[in-house]
Amino acid sequence: MQYSQQQAIFISVFIIILILSPLLENWASKPKDNFPLSYYPMFSKKRKATYGLYYFVGYDADQNRHKISYKIAGTGGFNQVRRQIKKAAKSSNADLYTKKVAERIIKRKEHPYDKLIKIELVKGYYHLEKYFLKQDTLPVHERKVAHYKIKR
Repeated sequence: MQYSQQQAIFISVFIIILILSPLLENWASKPKDNFPLSYYPMFSKKRKATYGLYYFVGYDADQNRHKISYKIAGTGGFNQVRRQIKKAAKSSNADLYTKKVAERIIKRKEHPYDKLIKIELVKGYYHLEKYFLKQDTLPVHERKVAHYKIKR
């Protein structure tokens, strides 16, 4: 099929306008993100310099700090367990959830879990730019939510 020059220009302008139309959502009071024409709010949304998330850490008798795998903290995939931890941390069940994680740790015989004497549920705040660009993976600040002493 052959198009005239005017038809080709019209089709091209129509497609360009269609592709750029989601940009109008940036100025809408309640923007809508519609697939496949999306303005990608997850990339354009302003974020704070730090990001907070909940996780478990354990300590041995020498007070050495050990990360506790999400696989011990809950069931399911990584993001599913993170949501379980966050839900427990924000509820009145944080101490009970921490105790359940400690009971799972007691059953583990591999290092470092066999040496842990205390676990904590913490909320760590990370500077995202430093974390990803400079590989500075230490938290800027941590807040203890719950703890449990492991009795062996």
